[in-house]
Amino acid sequence: MSATGDAEFLRLLKKDVDYFTNAVEHFEDLIPQVCAPIQDQWRLQAQSRRNFALELEILLEKAEECVNTPLAGKRN
Repeated sequence: MSATGDAEFLRLLKKDVDYFTNAVEHFEDLIPQVCAPIQDQWRLQAQSRRNFALELEILLEKAEECVNTPLAGKRN
């Protein structure tokens, strides 16, 4: 992948992480406003979304490491 492609991938991934983090916070804020019978389902959905956001953060960290790591493998 080119440096331009790497930068664009990281930019989009950071944007996704921010989006999902904010969406989860908003989703959790709405839980008390829904009727009691579905609050548990909303809590499970919020947890699922939070897990996905954490997975995106891990992917972002690994992608940043890849981009920032010297190309040692290509020297061999």
